[in-house]
Amino acid sequence: MFDVWLDEDYLIDTEGTSDGTQSKYYADGFWYKTNNEGREDIVEYLVSKMLTFTDLPDDAYVVYERGLLNGHAACRSRSFFSPDESFTTLERLHANVTGQPLHEKIRMTGIDASVEYVLRFFDDVIGLDLSEYFKRVFTADYISLNEDRHFHNLGVIREHDGKFRPVPIFDNGKSLLNANPSVDRSLPISENVKRVTARPFSGSHRETFEKFGKGFDLNREYALQWLDTEEPSFYRDVLIHQIKTVKL
Repeated sequence: MFDVWLDEDYLIDTEGTSDGTQSKYYADGFWYKTNNEGREDIVEYLVSKMLTFTDLPDDAYVVYERGLLNGHAACRSRSFFSPDESFTTLERLHANVTGQPLHEKIRMTGIDASVEYVLRFFDDVIGLDLSEYFKRVFTADYISLNEDRHFHNLGVIREHDGKFRPVPIFDNGKSLLNANPSVDRSLPISENVKRVTARPFSGSHRETFEKFGKGFDLNREYALQWLDTEEPSFYRDVLIHQIKTVKL
């Protein structure tokens, strides 16, 4: 765990919501964020660590570390693009090209039409087939119950030669039933799982997963052995439940 103090010179962004304020800092190649909704520090760590037990390449996901930032619970991850590269979200890129937010463009369409539009649009505009990227992301979201996979949490990196590549899987803080106000911890996890809503193509993680297909294999045995060594928490228990029950 890290314990870092950073002044406002390193503050990149501050976002305010009804649940609180989240500050994001960048220093020495690391992105830091303080907790805003629930225990994002724990959840980001658990989800990214779970991905190390898959057959995904190391650069396909961001690894988060728990710690303290200016005395507050936080997490950090290494930057996933170099200084001569630039990162943009799918939402921002679509808006820059068309003048319309991507989430509004597909809002009234079903999952089949939405997926077809998004894949075709980015293939035409930047010459990148996002099918495999989406497979990986939405398989991870299906296991982790990510409720915040909007188009600002999906993106691409423009390399120095002008070509594009997908970003690694990042920003999983609203997973494992974290920050879901409908969750009742007096109920079994299996009941609370039914209260989860997916994004951005469908409200169902299962439907989205089935639409794109399996993006990776998970070594459940090793992942569960690791979780047995983690400190007890509600979020750890949710991840154990998901690894045992989700069918890929």
